[in-house]
Order: sequence, then structure tokens, then C-alpha cells
Amino acid sequence: MKKIFGVTIIVVMSMLALPSSYSFTPEKGFYAEYEMYKDPRDPHPSIFALLREHHEWYIKFLYLEDMVYKYQILDVKDNTAYIRMCFEGTANAEGYNIASHKEVAFKRIFDITVNLNTLEMIDKNGNAWGKWLFWIPLGSYDRKEYTVMKNWNDHGKVKGWLRGPLEHENLSSILASPYAKNLTHYFFLTTIKRDGNIFTYPLFEDYGIMPSYNVQLTEEGTVSGKSGSYYIGSHTFGTSEGEKIEGEPGMINEYYYTDEGILLEADRDYMDDFVDQKLGIVVLQLSWSLILTDYGVKDEIVIEDPKPENQRTSFLEEVRILEGKSSEDVPQETKAPEPPQEKSETPSPTTTQPQEDTENNTMLYYVVPLLLVMIVAVFIVLREKR
Repeated sequence: MKKIFGVTIIVVMSMLALPSSYSFTPEKGFYAEYEMYKDPRDPHPSIFALLREHHEWYIKFLYLEDMVYKYQILDVKDNTAYIRMCFEGTANAEGYNIASHKEVAFKRIFDITVNLNTLEMIDKNGNAWGKWLFWIPLGSYDRKEYTVMKNWNDHGKVKGWLRGPLEHENLSSILASPYAKNLTHYFFLTTIKRDGNIFTYPLFEDYGIMPSYNVQLTEEGTVSGKSGSYYIGSHTFGTSEGEKIEGEPGMINEYYYTDEGILLEADRDYMDDFVDQKLGIVVLQLSWSLILTDYGVKDEIVIEDPKPENQRTSFLEEVRILEGKSSEDVPQETKAPEPPQEKSETPSPTTTQPQEDTENNTMLYYVVPLLLVMIVAVFIVLREKR
């Protein structure tokens, strides 16, 4: 009997430890840094950034170069993480025929609060304003619906579908992130949903975004238009039967995660609530993947304190520099409103927010294995008594 009891305890502890391998436990000091992959065949990669105020300004988009997107956990208390985020690099207005000020540096730093139970970003009033994508809860499920963004372009939620764990013998052929070479399994989150030969994804027009501006397609299929115009085209999908299907312009996101649930790489387009709502960038289109280049626990805070000039939710200042204008040259009505300044001090933890039904299966990973082990233990004991 003692032997059975001992075996049961070991099995129970092992089963309870299993779910931890499918989730990332945030730790104070944890740091992650992302950059755009630079292929040796493409010496000048760039990121197309469509600006939220594009309907008001002459410059409607920027090309970002040497972009770095990083964060560090300042503290963890109860169900809340306090995180510092930094988005920096250089931008230019290529395509506008601007002779001077072709390049300008930018930096944005914000302190945000994340509810670890729901992975929602919380404002100072306790209201959820966005979804955290840099780590997600993982489990042994496939094609689970997941909220990618809560309020893209002020037009509501964007849903994705989470798959995994997936095995692949040649992960390097899929992922460019340097940390992918040691993976045996990975998880895949995408906004593309397929039903037979029908592909659905978030369409730009459904979220208030014009897919093109002052652009025409020639008979040969090339794009023509005035300087300063942009074009976000349609997508072509290949079916299992070899058929080519053309889809409307829209946001096709592909995110890859490690076994622990840490964002490893984002392909094609990239968008999240932070970039949209805090930076004023509606669409980011990558010429190559956004990849994880560094992560781990740091003993010190490596991201500087946020300053007022680094907490602007607009790129108006950068546009002004690129256009060679001074403050007096910019009409008052085109200036972006000043955002409320967030305190850099760590606030008190927020209360737990109710988790969405589609993402509320974490407890099942603990309860179901425990019940199974208890049933097996009872069966063994009854059998011994016979």
C-alpha cells in the first residue's frame, strides 16, 4: 500500500509539473529584444509604416530602418507585471522627393501594466486597452481562437488561431531567429483562417484603413502613382489542389512562439495594440521577419526611464524634420494631441480581470491530469484489496 501511495504521489507531482512546460513564467528583470532580419541578399531592408494621421499630412507613411523593439519586466506583483517598452530606430520619407533631412532617428518609451491572468494591457483606471503578444499561454491544443488585438485602429478586436505544439525537422527553413535552432517544438499564431479553399483574415477596409492612396495598376500589373503614394495590395493563396486564389487587401499576421510561449518571430505584417495605440502606426509591413535577437534575465534595468519627448503617440515631429519645417510652419490643427503622461514609478497591482471564455482553459491542465491520476490510484487500491 505504501508503495502504491508513493508511486501515486510521484505521478501526481509529475502531472502537475507538466503544464508549466507550456507556459512562460514572467520574472523581474526579464528582457527581450527584437530586430528585423537582414538578409545578406538585401543590403537595405525597410519596414513600411502607415501613419494613423496619414489623411492629414503630406507625408502619409515612413520607411523604418534599423528598428529595435524591446521590453523589460520592471516588477511582478500578484497577477500583474510592470513592463517598460522601447521602440526605436531611424525613419525616412523615401518616395517623397524631399531633398533635405532624408533620415531622422526616433525613440518611444512607455511603462505599461499587464494582467498576467488575461495578458491584457491595463490603464491606470484598471481598464483593458490592448492585448499583450510577446508571450502567450500555451497548451496541447490545436486551432484555438485567440485575441490578437483588442481594438485595432479603434475598430474592434482582431482574432487569430493558435496551433501547436508543432514539430519540424527543418525549423531553420521556417524561422530566422537565432534561438530557433535549438527548438524541437514551436507554436504558430496566425490571423489567416482557412475553410477549404476559402481564406479569411482581417480586411483593411473593415478596420477603417485605405489599402491604397493615389495609386493605379497598369495593364502589366505594375504600380504607378504620384510621389508620396502608397499601395497595399491583395494576397494570393495557393490551395492544396494547386489553384491560385486572390484575396482582398488585409492584415496577414504570422507569429511564432517557443515552447515556453515567448514570441520568437513575426512574419509578413506585424501589428499589435501597443504599436497601433501608443505609437500611431496603423500598419507595419516587413520586407523580412521581425526576429528575437536577445532575451534573458538582466540584473539591472537596461531601458532608460521614459521622458515626455519619448512618450508621443504621433510621428508629427519626425515628419516635420523630414519636411525641413520648423514648429511655426506646422498648422496648429494638424498637431497630434498630447497623450496623458504615464508615471514611470511602478503602480500598485490591479485586480484580476475576468478572462475571456476562449482563453480560460489553463485550470484544465491542472485538474484533468490530477483527476486521471486519482482514478488510476483508486483502481489499483481496489484491485489490491480483491
